[in-house]
Amino acid sequence: MHTRHASINDVAITAEERLFHWPRGDSGRRPDDHPSLTDLGL
Repeated sequence: MHTRHASINDVAITAEERLFHWPRGDSGRRPDDHPSLTDLGL
């Protein structure tokens, strides 16, 4: 492995920076009526 990419939660983000705003709930799953990552341009 030449390059390792990691997504680490070591930097806090503000509520304004958040892209996803649904309650965590039991499943933690994105609600069916929420736009997909593609729809959001990610």
